[in-house]
Amino acid sequence: MVITEFGKRCLTSSILIIAFSAILALRAFAGIFGVYAFDALIVLAAGIGTWEICNACKLNRRGASAVVALIVEALIYFFYIISNNFFAEPLPWWLQIVISLIVVAIFVLFIGLSNMIDKKMAKECALQKKSLNKEAWGGALDLLYMLFYPGVFFACAIVLNHMTTDDVGLFGLLLVIFISCLTDILAYCVGKVLGKGSPKMAPKISPKKTWVGFIGGLFGGILGALIAVWIISGNSALSDHLFDLTGDASLTQIMFLAVGLAGAVITTLGDLYASYVKRKVGIKDFGRLLPGHGGVMDRVDGIILNVPFILLIMGII
Repeated sequence: MVITEFGKRCLTSSILIIAFSAILALRAFAGIFGVYAFDALIVLAAGIGTWEICNACKLNRRGASAVVALIVEALIYFFYIISNNFFAEPLPWWLQIVISLIVVAIFVLFIGLSNMIDKKMAKECALQKKSLNKEAWGGALDLLYMLFYPGVFFACAIVLNHMTTDDVGLFGLLLVIFISCLTDILAYCVGKVLGKGSPKMAPKISPKKTWVGFIGGLFGGILGALIAVWIISGNSALSDHLFDLTGDASLTQIMFLAVGLAGAVITTLGDLYASYVKRKVGIKDFGRLLPGHGGVMDRVDGIILNVPFILLIMGII
């Protein structure tokens, strides 16, 4: 039996939803074990996403590679876990960022300097009449790009996941998931039903996105935020804390309406940026791991851009 592309998409979506729901349930009810189970999911997605970006954008031509990027990401992750769990006092967040930047700088400099003394690269640059200096440090910038997109966004997801006091991190994860997913779903459905003849948002980047669909996505983001607030309302400690911040339950809901609205805009920007990258390098999808969907980055492009925003909100809370 031949499965259509739509059938593949539905089957893959069902499997992903079941698997993700199971891990999210662990995160909600299994204590520290659930936190690290969700960490494992983030780390796996980060590794695959980095590999996809490297191959899709051909970032492995000038000394940089997904392997080097994954080593850097792993070092930063393990340092984060050690500094928060094995020291008498967790290191201040700013110091952790400084140390992470030092690790990144060391590897970026290593790629650039090793390219400068690479005889093979020097020979190729001479034959192709290219600047060795430009190509050598271009490779270093390729590594830096991989570490930024998607590395930084997955790092923010790890930090958000480890905000365990009063389940603030779980609330943040729910906001990211529901805002991003419902933005995508309502934007697609409203655009499909009402978007015929509607002006395009960015026809040269993503021809299928319409302004009508975008408005539908805004309502999706608002709905997603309200669902997350409703789910977490059973947590009395967090609910009391949110009430103390605003002094009024209705004002709390209005505040998260605004968060959902902003999150929907950010999700759309994430989708558009991913589409821009794919068009620039001439590909349809970042990968083929998920039948009917493309790669991991094709599924999380809007979600990961939302993570730093929600992390900021949870930090304020």
